[in-house]
Formats: sequence, C-alpha cells, structure tokens
Amino acid sequence: MESSSMAFLQLCAAGSIVAAAVYLLIRQVEVRLVLLGAGLLMATSAGKPLTIFDAFTQGMAASLVAPICAAMGFAAVLNAAQCDRHLVQVLLVPLRRVQRLLLPGGIVAAYVVNVAVPSQAAAAAAIGPILIPLLLAAGVRAEVAGAALLLGASFGGDLLNPGDQNIQAVVGATGASAADLTSHLLPAGGAGVVAAALVFAVLNRRSQAPAESPSKLATAADAGTNQTQEKLPINPLKAIVPLVPIGLLLLAYSGWEPLGWLLERTHGSDSASVKGCYPVVRAMLIGTLLAAVVSWREVAQIPGHFFEGMGNGYRKIISMIISAQCFGAGLTALGVCRSIMGLLESVPSGMTLLSICFPWGLAMLSGSGSGPIFTFAESFLKHADGSQDTALLGAVTCLAGSFGRTMSPVAPVVIYCSALVGASPIALIRHHLPALLAGAGVALAMVLFRA
Repeated sequence: MESSSMAFLQLCAAGSIVAAAVYLLIRQVEVRLVLLGAGLLMATSAGKPLTIFDAFTQGMAASLVAPICAAMGFAAVLNAAQCDRHLVQVLLVPLRRVQRLLLPGGIVAAYVVNVAVPSQAAAAAAIGPILIPLLLAAGVRAEVAGAALLLGASFGGDLLNPGDQNIQAVVGATGASAADLTSHLLPAGGAGVVAAALVFAVLNRRSQAPAESPSKLATAADAGTNQTQEKLPINPLKAIVPLVPIGLLLLAYSGWEPLGWLLERTHGSDSASVKGCYPVVRAMLIGTLLAAVVSWREVAQIPGHFFEGMGNGYRKIISMIISAQCFGAGLTALGVCRSIMGLLESVPSGMTLLSICFPWGLAMLSGSGSGPIFTFAESFLKHADGSQDTALLGAVTCLAGSFGRTMSPVAPVVIYCSALVGASPIALIRHHLPALLAGAGVALAMVLFRA
C-alpha cells in the first residue's frame, strides 16, 4: 500500500513538472534549459539526482556523436565550396522554363536540398534566395511563396539521409539499424512530399498571375543570389557532390556488393561505442574529399570548414540530444515511462499513436523537431519490448517530429522563411497546413500499412 502511494505521488510530481515544462516551452524559454531543468527536478524528486549527471556524461560520448558531427562537417564544406548552390541551380533549371512546375517543383526541390543539407533553416537559406524571386516573378503572393519554401525545406528530407541526427538518435536509443529506418522512410517520405506539393499547388493555383516571360523569371532568380546579378554557371561535378554520401550509404545498406567495403569493420575497430559509426563517417569523409577535389583552389580551407561544422553540430545538435536524454532519465527515474508503457499494453496500436502524438505535439510547442524525437526515443522507444517493431515506431516518430516542427511559429526554419518574404509565421503556416496534413497522412499511412 505504501509503495502504491509513493508511486502515485511520484506520478503526480512528474505530471506537475511536465506541465510546467510545457508552459515554459509555450513561453519560448530555451528548449535545452527546460529539458535539463525538468529532468533534474524529476530525478531529484525520485531521490536520484546523480541519474541526470550520468545521463549527461553518457550523452557526451554517445556513439551517435561521430556520425552527426561528420554529417554537419560535410554540410559546412558544401556551403564553403558552393556545392549546395550548384545543386540548387540544377534542381531549378526545369522550373525556370515551365511556370506550372514552380509551386510543386519548388517544394520538391527544397526537399531534395534538405536531404543533402541536414538542417531545415540551412536548406531554406540555400534555395530560398533563388526560389522565392522565381515565385514572386511568376505572380505568386509573398506568403504563398514563403509557405512553399517552408513546406519543402521542413517536410523531412533530412530523414532520407542515414547520417541525419534524428535517424542516429533513434538508432542509438533502440539499437535499430539506420538501414531499417531508411527502408521505411525512403518511399514514405518521397510519396508524402509529392502529395503535399500537389495539394499545395492545387489549393494555391489562383495565387499566380499570368505567366511572366522566361527572361524575367531568370532575371528575378539571379537577383535573389548574394553574389552577382549574373547566374552562377553550373558545375556538374559540384552539383553531384552533395548527393554522393547519401547515394553510397543507401546503395551499401541495400546490399549492393561492390559497396560492401563501406559497411565492413577494419581490424581493431570492434569497440561497441562506435560499431555503427563507420559507414556514415566514411561516406561523409569521402564526400568531403570530393568537395576538396572539385574546389582545389580553396583546398587549404576545407579542413577548417569541416571541423567548424563538426563543432556547430556538437553545439546545436548534440547539446539537444544530451538535454533530451536527461529529460528522459528524469521521466524514467519517477516511473512515468514504466507506467505509460504498462497502460499501453492493453491498448491496440497505443504505442503507435503515442509515437505520433508525443513528438508532433512537443515539436509544435518547442519549435524543434530533433528535441522531441530525441526525448521520445530516450523516454519510450528505448524501453519498448521485443514485440514492438522499433524501426517502424522510430520512423513514425521521426516523421511526426518533422511535421510538428513545420507547424510551429517559433521553429527557426519558419522564422527564416517568414522573414525572407516579409510575412508572419502564422500566415505561412495557415497557407501550407492543408497540404502538410495531406502529405503527412500519405507518409504515415505508407509506413504503417507497409508493415
């Protein structure tokens, strides 16, 4: 009886702390501060404050640190070598000639850029200054143009990259392989963004004025660049480099024998802490070497950009993972995760619904997709029993976090896109919401029913 009363009091304490955390997130208090503070309060309430310190230490040296930092280092090199700009120019070539493709094609192009650049705000910054002037010159209203950019850059293209922080977080928490996750996400994400792009184009077809001449569209796109009024001459080699690591990983994980070496572990590399890191890090380093080759005049600066990107990855992403792990450790210390998992055992598809609602709702409140995904992975997916398909649940979690972030007026990518077109974040969300929900329905349905 006494133990039951203690468990009840602990759950009440956890509920109060989580409610306060949600309130602070709504008030736009720094996400990491809220997660760390809430985790420490919950662990202290359970009489286990050192649990948070241990979770913090484990997060600092987790196996996912290496692939995430390598991916962010590669993204920094792409930006410095302008490989991302050349990819954007290639993707927008057909859009300059066929006005009807501008809205749906622009969304898909931004999605592809996000595959190579695993940051939504960075992807929007790479393609936005070129895509937005194209859309405006075609007569698309500013808020509609911003909503199209936001929808494409934040729909979840990064989830197709096995080195993405969200994929690696789920892999680290559950032990599922990156190949299993991407096998769920690759067809679903592609179908979802196409559905969203088509719905968006249909719903906003009246927002476009009569077609402008191709020369005017080209002039507007050129004016949107930060370099010169002259269009950047496309370098095919630079345009290909951003997609090389992703292509190598997907082919290797699919079992293509000529790329089996990418997955092999060399002699002496049997440390459990890094056993899943080698393929992603190798692929990112190969991509970095190719970027150095095609930008040989600036090769001396490439290592500096790479390590600077790695540092930014630790500062922006690993810090979020550590904070989420501490929050999850606090929930576990108070028995919240165990209680919820016990309740869900008697509810058909209960874990699936939780995998959608928890990260989606928390992402809307916090403006971060990664934080809620990490939190859910550490708090619940980590404790799923053997009967649960953790790869499927992880894929659903990643998608839900991305969709929730795209609906948040405080998400960095939303703020950037709204500032770029001079519209409010709420206006952009209002314009893309029906298309986002349609695409999300398609993507989630494909993941769940494919299983």
